[in-house]
Amino acid sequence: MAKVDLEVVKRVLKRAELENGILSEIMGELQSAANENMDSDEERPAPIKKQFVIVAADNEGVLENKELVGWVLQLPEDESMMSTPEKLARVAKAFNLSKKGRRYPVETVGETCETVPARIFKEQKLWLKTKEPVLIIPMQNALDLEGVNLDYRQDESDEEEVF
Repeated sequence: MAKVDLEVVKRVLKRAELENGILSEIMGELQSAANENMDSDEERPAPIKKQFVIVAADNEGVLENKELVGWVLQLPEDESMMSTPEKLARVAKAFNLSKKGRRYPVETVGETCETVPARIFKEQKLWLKTKEPVLIIPMQNALDLEGVNLDYRQDESDEEEVF
C-alpha cells in the first residue's frame, strides 16, 4: 500500500471544502492512526528459528546410538496410522502418473516427501508437515524430574567478569 504524507492529505481535504471542525477531526484520526502504525513498525527482535524433531520412546534401548531420520505427517484421527505407508505409496503413484512425475518419477519416501506437491498429499487425506527429513531422537520414556533445575539464569557468583 502506498504511504501518503499527512500534509498532502490535508491539502486534498481542504480542496474538498470541508468544514474546519470535520477537517481537524479527520486529521486527528489520521495522525493517531499514523502514530499507531509507527509504534507497530518499531524494530522487533528477530524471530527464533525453529525446527521439528521427532522424539521416539525407546525403553529397551533398541534405537540407542542409531541415527534415524523421518518426516512429520498428519492423517485423519479416524484412520489407522498403519495406513500411512500405503497412502505414501498412493501419493508417489499419483505423482508419477502426472506430467512432471513422468519426467522426474519418485521412487523413495524421501523423494516423495521432498518433491510431491501438497495438493497430491491432500487428495490422499495425508498432510506433510516437513518436506525435509528431521532427526529422530530416541530417549527413555520415564523422565528424571528430580534432577531438573528450573532456574534458567546463571548465578552471579558463578560468572567471571572478563574485561
